[in-house]
Amino acid sequence: MDFFTQQDKARRNTGWLVVLFICAVVGLIALTNLLIGLTLFFVTQEETMQRGLSVVSHTNTQTIASLFSWNTFGLVSLAVGGAVGCAILYKWLQLSSGGKAVAESLGGVRLYPNTDDPDQLQVLNVVEEMALAAGMPVPAVYLLEHEMGINAFAAGNGPADAVIGVTKGCVQQFKRDELQGVIAHEFSHILNGDMRLNLRLIALLHGIVFIGLVGELLIRGSSSRRSDNRIAVLGIALLAIGWLGTFFGNLIKAAVSRQREFLADASAVQFTRNPDSIGNALKIIGGYSSGTEINDAHRSEVSHLFFGQAICSLSNMMATHPPLVDRILKVDPDWDGNYLYRSAASRTRKQEDDKITQAEKREAFTQTVMTGAAVAAGVDPDSLFSAQADLDQIRQDIERIPETLYQQAHDPFGAIALCYSLIIHVEPELKAKQWQLIAQCDIKGIEPLMRQLHPVVERLKREVRLPLIELLLPALKCMSPEQYKVFKHTLLLLIRADKKTDLFEWCLFQLVRHYLAGEFETKKEAKPRFKEASALSDEYQIILSLLAHHGHEDSGDAERAFNRGAGAAGLYNLRLLPEDACDLERFIKAVNRLACAYPVLKPRLITGIKNCIYQDGKVTAGEREIVSSIAAVMDAPAPLFLEQQVSE
Repeated sequence: MDFFTQQDKARRNTGWLVVLFICAVVGLIALTNLLIGLTLFFVTQEETMQRGLSVVSHTNTQTIASLFSWNTFGLVSLAVGGAVGCAILYKWLQLSSGGKAVAESLGGVRLYPNTDDPDQLQVLNVVEEMALAAGMPVPAVYLLEHEMGINAFAAGNGPADAVIGVTKGCVQQFKRDELQGVIAHEFSHILNGDMRLNLRLIALLHGIVFIGLVGELLIRGSSSRRSDNRIAVLGIALLAIGWLGTFFGNLIKAAVSRQREFLADASAVQFTRNPDSIGNALKIIGGYSSGTEINDAHRSEVSHLFFGQAICSLSNMMATHPPLVDRILKVDPDWDGNYLYRSAASRTRKQEDDKITQAEKREAFTQTVMTGAAVAAGVDPDSLFSAQADLDQIRQDIERIPETLYQQAHDPFGAIALCYSLIIHVEPELKAKQWQLIAQCDIKGIEPLMRQLHPVVERLKREVRLPLIELLLPALKCMSPEQYKVFKHTLLLLIRADKKTDLFEWCLFQLVRHYLAGEFETKKEAKPRFKEASALSDEYQIILSLLAHHGHEDSGDAERAFNRGAGAAGLYNLRLLPEDACDLERFIKAVNRLACAYPVLKPRLITGIKNCIYQDGKVTAGEREIVSSIAAVMDAPAPLFLEQQVSE
């Protein structure tokens, strides 16, 4: 599965979506003109209506033409277009905060990493595993606790503001491996670029059905007054147009969504390396009385986001998802046609039967992370496990995180303390200044906790820092907006305490800012502008030069590493810059420009960076941090290194 190619296809699908939308709006404008004209014609005074009927009967074309004059047509078209445009803008602004706006509109309740509920913990753990596997931030998870149908969704403008939503039925009915299949399906939507397309679809379709909403308001407003019969008739006409808008909207959703569901199912099989995970999930849905039905009032506008058909009463032509039988046969061609039936008691019993030892859990977690990382990076998972991948090193990195820090990383307050502790300097004078800044910040109780945790953080191996940062990001997302402002301000003060920024501080801040900005700020997305690597040659030269000098002490090794990276990106005319010509400030500007590359170009650029680093056959922990930060800024999965030696 080439997720970058799929992202490019999703972007091109946006163009087709606009074409379909324009056709629908033109049709609505024509129908609106017709219905409004006829409505006003037949509700005028009796003598005017009689004259109009008489005129029609005598085929007086001038009178009929005056009824549908160009002036009236223009005014009505302008009113319809303006109403649709305003409705789209309103919905677009409403969704600007990302996936959480969708989850909250459906009545979703956020699940916090420090919850004690075992079912909720299982969902959070599976989402965390899949995020680490995909090399992307761990999304917030929302529970639709009033929905008993089995369903899930992913929503957001990008990985940084993505959320995963699950229904109560999904949490209660699925075992861990089945839940993994469903979550993997939703992560493929994130990596494929489907989420942004789906949010745009919500906004556009809201504009189409808005006319019907206006008609409904007119009918309600005139129901208590007999003198408003004309308004009521106009309201009925607009309501009919709204029904047509809903019809067009459902057709557009069906056209955009169906094939991408098959793609997401296939991606889930790749992620989990287990066709039964998503196959059994689909079979359980088939045998479950509530199916995938969603009962929330907002379900119609977001039905295309869900794992299964949210409105089960729609005809096959209007369905946003392929038939369940077809989806099952795609992942299990030998299916015997029997669905699975499971009670809550049988699920609990099967969970007990499937319990494994802690060591086996570690092994399973490592395998999941490695497989998902391979899929996200475009590597064949089968070749991954036949190759000499350094699984032991990854396992050791996970196990080296002390239990105290692991627990604190899942608590918002503890995550803040750990984030600050990671940038406390070794130099006594500077360290004292940073501790003073912490004592003066408005986060009560943070200093005592940091005093307790900092000695443990100081003893951490460097290769453990990146996994620890990735683990604490979901807890940081649970801060309130006011806490986030204080947290970010204090973090910047600590970084600038020595009046300069080193590479690790930049990496830490980029990871934190990139993954939290979508939650707390109006994030400005980097618009794709560059389709060819040559358009970014100057920026790429700076980035490769810094990486080559950073990871290679010998000038000959540095030049070979640079040339290997430039060649992999197809930029053969680049030359290694002197070390003083690729300072951190220029490097940061260059990385931000790389974020404006088109999705299909990003794999080449990342492959070149990867090859530059791997020229000497080893990858340092510092190089991993830099590459992960570059990938975060580019909204791309971090690259996977095989057969490498991670060193200090």
